[in-house]
Amino acid sequence: MAEMKVLLHGDLFITNEVLRAALEEVFRGTGITFAYEALTCDWPVEPITEIEDVRECVGSPDEICAKVGDVDLIVTHSAPITRRVIEAAPKLRAVGAARGGPVNINVQACTERGIPVFYAPGRNSGAVAEFTLGMILAATRNIVRSHVSLMRDRQWRGDLYVLSEVGTELSEATVGVVGFGAIGSKVARLCQCFGARTLVYDPYVPPERIREAGHEPVPLEDLLRQSDIVTLHVRLTPESRGMIGAREIGWMKPTAFLINTARGGLVDHQALYQALKERRIAGAALDVFEAEPPPDDSPLFGLDNVVATSHLAGASRQAAAIGARVMAEELRRYLTGEGKPRFCMNPEVLER
Repeated sequence: MAEMKVLLHGDLFITNEVLRAALEEVFRGTGITFAYEALTCDWPVEPITEIEDVRECVGSPDEICAKVGDVDLIVTHSAPITRRVIEAAPKLRAVGAARGGPVNINVQACTERGIPVFYAPGRNSGAVAEFTLGMILAATRNIVRSHVSLMRDRQWRGDLYVLSEVGTELSEATVGVVGFGAIGSKVARLCQCFGARTLVYDPYVPPERIREAGHEPVPLEDLLRQSDIVTLHVRLTPESRGMIGAREIGWMKPTAFLINTARGGLVDHQALYQALKERRIAGAALDVFEAEPPPDDSPLFGLDNVVATSHLAGASRQAAAIGARVMAEELRRYLTGEGKPRFCMNPEVLER
């Protein structure tokens, strides 16, 4: 029986208890056991940031470096696994991240050492898809505007029943889905269940695959011009940053809504603010922002046609458990040789 030393670095969403439970369950019967070191951080109460050479992370590289001198595995969700951390771990065999995009890990540094980085794509796809549908309904049907007026201001908003203020039923709407990955495809299917016409823009997905799922593949401009609701589901990359700017918002209908539960950097927020203020589009629902949390003086806070939440879309009990389990299963495949890992950020190291 082999024992490996593991550094667990959980947070307040995917806790060390969740990470440990996944490892114990998945490795049961393999002959591999674990000795644990543990660190934790206060994400999501503490906001994510960039640290050294990684991003979207919370924690102290100094604290991690002090713990990894003799560990075989690092298992985490949001901790900063920087080059300095990797260099401080001479015995490290693998890193597991219970998240869909391990941008908190210096993959290049791991690759140079021959250390595979495993992750859990799509772990919160169901959570984000359902939340997106909720945002669509909350924005287009005046749910939030009425709630705030009644519960905070004690104002009965009968004017929201006026024809010029009411929204469109999804059964009669055209929904444009930008990005047809694990989340976007589920959002499109959910909207389709309501009877919506669904348009999809994703240059990386074959059009026939989109058609087979019952949706219409279209160029981005066509999607923006035709859609009553535009919802974003792409990763933030140098190519996608600012992909929805003044020009793209200008293509949208004056009655259209923009929904963003992906990443704030996809949208030019100043251009969005101007369009919302001038009623050139009907409204927006935002779970993500360029800076998180957004500054107190953000002009978006002064608009009544914006629904805003604090990056909650991926938060569900199922998402936490799925992320930990998928990551643990990848580690099992690698360490036992029982199957080829499916989700490795640097698969070239597996061939060495």
